[in-house]
Amino acid sequence: MSDHNEHIPAPGEPSVPELELDETIAPRPEEEIADVLRAKPDLDDHSRDSE
Repeated sequence: MSDHNEHIPAPGEPSVPELELDETIAPRPEEEIADVLRAKPDLDDHSRDSE
């Protein structure tokens, strides 16, 4: 179920809004840290079973 009302664009208004609802909220610190960690590829071998 969606938590926002469906928007019907006015004449001349784009059908897709430029900002998503959550883009008005600053990212949490853990999201920024995760972005930094994902920027460097993880090349370690993770195929072994941990014991």
